[in-house]
Amino acid sequence: MKISSSKFNFKFFLSGKVKVTSLDEAAKQYGGATKNVDTGEIFSNVPGGEFIEIQQKGINILSVYIPDTMNVDQAISKEQHQEMLYEIVHRIYKRYGAITPAFERGLGSWYSEELQKVVYDNIIIASIELEDVTQADIKFFISLAKFIKKEMKQEAVTIGINTAIAMI
Repeated sequence: MKISSSKFNFKFFLSGKVKVTSLDEAAKQYGGATKNVDTGEIFSNVPGGEFIEIQQKGINILSVYIPDTMNVDQAISKEQHQEMLYEIVHRIYKRYGAITPAFERGLGSWYSEELQKVVYDNIIIASIELEDVTQADIKFFISLAKFIKKEMKQEAVTIGINTAIAMI
């Protein structure tokens, strides 16, 4: 099943994903990259089609990326980060019941045009697996990103839908 990304008014949407070898080089070439600290996988999301691909048979993964900074680049305490993670778990549990998100540690990089250099940020990726994903599920993850964006005073927060990402 395909859902048009234009239904959600994303800041931007990237449906392609490529493996890369360097956060620094990928940020310069593609604008950004993510390293899964637990597995070592490094990838960049790249333009693809305008559609969100939903698996009709199998598992779909919805994610929200939680930074460890406030006001874009000011480090927060471990306690503040834990409070935000707890709030996200609570909201997911409240909506989906017994589903608890899995957490992956990541390091994100992006090329700042303003600073003319690659910038890095530690992130936690909170993900759930669903057999069926609806527009309401995507809107729920958008609401999580908007909450994080407001509370942590971020320019944007990323959500993942299978291999695609969107900035909110």
